Amino acid sequence: MTTSLNLSEAWLIDLPFREGSYASNWASQNLALSVTIISVLLASLYWAALPKPLAGIPYTRKSRWQLFGDAFDFVNYSKETGEGFRWFATKAAELQSPIFQVFLAPLSKPIVVVTDIQEIIDMSTRRAREFDRGGFLTGWVGILFPEGTISMPSHDKFKDQRNIWSSTMTSQFLNSVSAKTIHKHTVSLVNLWSTKVQLANGRPFEVSDDLKQVTFDMVRAPLFPLFTACTLIRSQIWSASTGDDLGLITRRIKAAAATSNAVNDESRDKAVKFQGPTDLPEIVDACEVLVEHLKNMRGSVWLAATKLWVWMTPSWKKAWNIKEEVMIKLVEESSSKFGEAQCAMDEVIKRSNLLGSKGRKSSSHREMVDETFSYIVGGHETTQDTTKWSMKYLTANQDKQSKLREALLEIWPNANAHNLPSYQEIIASEHPYVEASIQELIRIALTAPSWTRRTTQDVIVLGHRIPAGIDVFGAPSVQSIEDMDDFVIDPTIRSATSKQREAGKWDRATKGLYQPERWLDENGKYDAYAGPMLPFGAGPRGCFGQRLARMELRMMIIMLVLSFEFNPIPEEYSSFRPEEVINRGPHITYIRPVLRA
Repeated sequence: MTTSLNLSEAWLIDLPFREGSYASNWASQNLALSVTIISVLLASLYWAALPKPLAGIPYTRKSRWQLFGDAFDFVNYSKETGEGFRWFATKAAELQSPIFQVFLAPLSKPIVVVTDIQEIIDMSTRRAREFDRGGFLTGWVGILFPEGTISMPSHDKFKDQRNIWSSTMTSQFLNSVSAKTIHKHTVSLVNLWSTKVQLANGRPFEVSDDLKQVTFDMVRAPLFPLFTACTLIRSQIWSASTGDDLGLITRRIKAAAATSNAVNDESRDKAVKFQGPTDLPEIVDACEVLVEHLKNMRGSVWLAATKLWVWMTPSWKKAWNIKEEVMIKLVEESSSKFGEAQCAMDEVIKRSNLLGSKGRKSSSHREMVDETFSYIVGGHETTQDTTKWSMKYLTANQDKQSKLREALLEIWPNANAHNLPSYQEIIASEHPYVEASIQELIRIALTAPSWTRRTTQDVIVLGHRIPAGIDVFGAPSVQSIEDMDDFVIDPTIRSATSKQREAGKWDRATKGLYQPERWLDENGKYDAYAGPMLPFGAGPRGCFGQRLARMELRMMIIMLVLSFEFNPIPEEYSSFRPEEVINRGPHITYIRPVLRA
């Protein structure tokens, strides 16, 4: 039987196939449209996230088209060399400009780098209102000291907080309290190294941890005896938390004495590895953990993301809680006292309360805790790193070391490890070569090689316009690099205030060398302004503790050079490779001292 279909029946039979084809085409078209929209959105987001250079300021062209800009180049260079600041020198040389911009994080504004020290001094001092605390530094160290002055912009609270703590940097406090503490702990260090010298029998040994712990005590201890001894309660708090009454250096001496391999090896050039104490107070370990996390953040290509990750790590939380407990106890114990101040913290609380009584906002517990901790950590890191570099440069320059010792023996002819001058005698002493040596050690150590600010308004720097809200990174240390000439800058593009005083230059052939003589004039007198140097910053945002740092280094170097002769060490232990944590310190610090008795 033959079946015939009319047109309407045929259309009905074909309908599902027509509908399927239509739906398929519709889905394909929508998919293509969706892919196009998503692609456009992603491309727009990528474009928006790319670095946006400031007009007219040099930069590396390829970095403009990379999501992370210069970040990976900076991080990789830092890992390879141990220091990031020299990367800025390579960029300055590459771009042949004393001012340029870099891109160190996605979704962020560019950072302007200035390497000319004369302009940096001008921005720090005479143009301080135009440049305030930098956002990068606040974002980085702010995780440790969120309400410390180091993280604050220069508003009234910053000024009040600085005023409250100013008593800890007066000549009276430094000369009568800090100096005494520095001397006491340096004597302990001399005793420790004397023990190690005897056990090492002429072999070199590492001293990084020795200097780390002795400087921790030096910076911390003056906070707590001011003119008279602290209360028993205060002593108990520190005894339980910091080891003040337990003797950190004494424990290192006992641990060193227990080292079994000290005299067993016949090789005089093989370093002795002394044992360290295993029962350090919790607060000491907590500080090291917190600082180590800060180091990891510094080497991150995305600071904000790394900070979030650090906050969530168990080690950070544990160390933070230990630190908080100790600092809060100290602040609360001082806050509960009335009458005459018995230590620095008492004096600080007293000044804060006085400020409140005059209608100004006194410091909160949070601000007190953060300022106390920044005082301890900041001072500790700076002093230990500069002292480490000093040991290395004095060891590597035997003639300069001998000349320094000769100058010291002119003042104290009979001085040695068992007959050291008192802290009062050291404070009162003066000798051109001694002062020149200390100044040169600070200069060449480059412990704090950089400086950060943020523009508060549109500014002109070296002829280039920088908008408000841009971080400016000062790298004066670039001018200390021995293989780089200083840029010749047209005086007409300098600011009017910059022209008021020239910073001077060091000779390229010698600026990378340790030469105390550069600080002596033709008559042999010490000249602190013989050439460019900016180790502590300048102006209202300069290092608050620089007077203490100078006193610590001066007293330690004088006492150590009188106590020991630091002999040359094998090449494998003499590396000058740096390591940047909070500041720039040496990766290793070996010495081979001979006791002067």
